[in-house]
Amino acid sequence: MPVVLSVLLILAVCVSWLLPMPVRAQAQDGSGVGSPAAGAPYIPVAKERYRLFVFGDKMATGLLAGLWRVLKDDPGFVAKGRFNAGSGLARVRYYDWPRAISQVLQSRPVDIGVVLLGINDVRDIFVHGRRIPFGSEEWKSIYASRVDAVIQAFRNNNVALYWVGLPPVRDARLDAGARLINDLLRARTTAHGVRFIDIRKHFAGPDGGFVFEGPDVTGRKVRLRARNGIHFIRPGNTKLAKIVMDVIRQDVEAARGTQASPGLAGLPQSDKPFVGKAGPDGQPIFVPPFRLPGANVVYLAKHNDMTRVVRNTLQALRESVAPGSAGHMLFVRGVWPAAPAGRLDDFSLPGANPPRQGAGESSE
Repeated sequence: MPVVLSVLLILAVCVSWLLPMPVRAQAQDGSGVGSPAAGAPYIPVAKERYRLFVFGDKMATGLLAGLWRVLKDDPGFVAKGRFNAGSGLARVRYYDWPRAISQVLQSRPVDIGVVLLGINDVRDIFVHGRRIPFGSEEWKSIYASRVDAVIQAFRNNNVALYWVGLPPVRDARLDAGARLINDLLRARTTAHGVRFIDIRKHFAGPDGGFVFEGPDVTGRKVRLRARNGIHFIRPGNTKLAKIVMDVIRQDVEAARGTQASPGLAGLPQSDKPFVGKAGPDGQPIFVPPFRLPGANVVYLAKHNDMTRVVRNTLQALRESVAPGSAGHMLFVRGVWPAAPAGRLDDFSLPGANPPRQGAGESSE
């Protein structure tokens, strides 16, 4: 068996066997939809299953398709959506999003809302037959008020909102407009304490501009964008969905988290998390499985030229493991953790003294 394949399969086995359940995640900064007290979870209610609803234009339809793939094995979420391909906030007569969102939220239970709009809004706004030039101060003021109206629709229905920004696009004029809209969206969501997910950096080239290709969810360089230089194709939509779900899942884990545990140094060896870090005050900061290296190591093992992937995966694991934990012993010191007595891989003789944590090593 090749060395690379062996390393990857060992990673797959040890991560799947030794990860504790349930796990906790460190909450992101920011206030919730209803502006809760500082430090309160963004998603205030812990549930076994969250109902997620995507709103937006044609780009949002691809996001929902990606979410279905990302969530296919996750019973904790169900995702649906409402779309209008050519819509935005610049033409309310064409499609009134604040009204449409309010109708959806009042007609069915929704826990988490995701909005992806704006790529169709690089245009002038008309108010009572008067043209407001795109990018002018008056245009920005009107557009900001419409963003506020969408945010208010979610707030009125007590639904956690995640607003997804715009990616780079190929056309220079359209890309400049997308940057302007991103700045407006970031400013208004920040003002209301709403999550803004900036995706531009994830799909930009070294110069910050548009590129057709980039790393997918496994780390392979593939084509992500459609020929029109605007939308995503399947790998891009899957990557987009994973970016969005990483943020949402972190907030969900914070909502499900319990009272803080003692510091990592004070935990018994058997209770230390397999992965996680000690915070500045010694408190444990747990890393949930979805924050581990995003690549599926078994999948990667089936492909060629994995040296770089193995190196990056090992480095990410070394940076994530809790000091003194089984993961630290394995990935940092290279010592396979001793099996607990009675487990299938416990080969100690009956009545023998239990082995120490790693031959020739003392636990930290």
